[in-house]
Amino acid sequence: MSLKNWGRIAGLFGVVVLFSAVFNWLFVTGSIASAGVISRFALGAVGIALWLVTNRGEHPLGRGAFYGAVSAVSALVLVAALVGINYIVVKKPKSWDLTKDRIFTLSDQTIGVLKGLKEPVTVQAFYAGSEPEYVELDSRLRQYKAQTDKLSVEFVDPFKHPGRVKEMNISQSGPRVIVKSGNKESRAKEISEEALTNALIEVSRGSTKKIYFTKGHGEHAVADNTERGLKLFVDNLKGEGYQTDEIVLAEHKEMPADAQTLVVAGPVAAFTDGEAKLVKDWVEKGGKLVVMVDPRTQSGLEGAFEGWGVQVGKDEVIDPEAQNPEVAIAQSYAEHPITQPRSSPFALATIFPVARSVSKSPIVPSGWTVTELAKTGERAWGETGSLSSGQVKFDPGQDLKGPVSLAASSTKGAESRVVVIGNSLFAANGYFRLSGNKDFALNAVSWVAKEESRISIRPKQRQGNHLFLSAEQKRTMTLFAFDLLPFGLLFAGLVVWQTRKSR
Repeated sequence: MSLKNWGRIAGLFGVVVLFSAVFNWLFVTGSIASAGVISRFALGAVGIALWLVTNRGEHPLGRGAFYGAVSAVSALVLVAALVGINYIVVKKPKSWDLTKDRIFTLSDQTIGVLKGLKEPVTVQAFYAGSEPEYVELDSRLRQYKAQTDKLSVEFVDPFKHPGRVKEMNISQSGPRVIVKSGNKESRAKEISEEALTNALIEVSRGSTKKIYFTKGHGEHAVADNTERGLKLFVDNLKGEGYQTDEIVLAEHKEMPADAQTLVVAGPVAAFTDGEAKLVKDWVEKGGKLVVMVDPRTQSGLEGAFEGWGVQVGKDEVIDPEAQNPEVAIAQSYAEHPITQPRSSPFALATIFPVARSVSKSPIVPSGWTVTELAKTGERAWGETGSLSSGQVKFDPGQDLKGPVSLAASSTKGAESRVVVIGNSLFAANGYFRLSGNKDFALNAVSWVAKEESRISIRPKQRQGNHLFLSAEQKRTMTLFAFDLLPFGLLFAGLVVWQTRKSR
């Protein structure tokens, strides 16, 4: 091999090493003064110098030189573009959340809480930079700080500051994020948006409202963590700053003075006349009530409902749009704070397993205003007959024609507020996290309690996705997957085989 060829090889080596030096400078070491970067620049310069010396007699536009120059210029343009993009990203960061549930975008609730901060709030996070949770937590808190100037964040390395760890009683397995405002303190149990936002709510607003849940009539238990319990619902209310308690109405002649809202969640046995009168009188004097009543049950409050302009049907909603017709799916919503926490339509369907109709009475008593909150599709109906045979169909003049209203609100004056929902399981642990159930349940309580600022779309969590198909959609997918697609491919194969055979 001639000296010129060796020189060309040395020149190519020099160009490659120079690119390597630039890459290491920008993306690896971050410093031009590092030994690796300097040595690469030196080797690159030597290689290019050897090429210049050994090929100085060659025409600059010779074939080898031309292609080498084109490659060098192209590489330099690419490096310049990367440098420019990197500069723009650092100086003007921009991100997109392409996940289905937008789990990396701050929720409406979080943004509202942050923008509503009136006092300074400090966050101390006891995490070292080497811990896997550090990056996620740091990114999330940066998002929080971008929404308000009232928030300050400090990361404390627990390995470098054992004294502060002991002083603040921090453990490896316990809460390690401390949120403070004035003399209030809350510790986030996780680094999730939901946990951090709940901690902010607790220190910025405190627990000012008390929510009572009735018991003694077979209602869902607030401490029950089984599928039928209300533990998730109650825990979320506590996380949003409410106090919760249970109450046996039969033990009281009047509602407790600290009762802000009363929740009746799926009674099996009817309230006594005395209990019903206690609730009715309290509501009409400015009380706040959420009632969830299932089909085929008597709550004992039916007379009170009529007095508030709400009609609870003696039926069970059948929804052919759902995979299980006994599961009613709300598809349209009223213009109401409970269902309109943002400008676009309430995007998440609410799923009511085994529901009854709850609608506006034909005649609403004077002073009361009733709104039908959520309705099924037009194909659903309220079945008034027996379901024991397993064969049900819509009977005109007997059954309630769809769309069927599943929930209604009623108000009188500035204080009295009532929400009646024709199902209780939607708020139970087994269904609480499905689609829009969580937001609907929590928003209903917040609106009744006159805490409209807490009505929102809440932080999303990473979880399995559920696809709810109507019976017609299911049949269409089955037809395509097991009929049209396989037989279509078989036909195409036979056509190809026949065409080749006939040649």
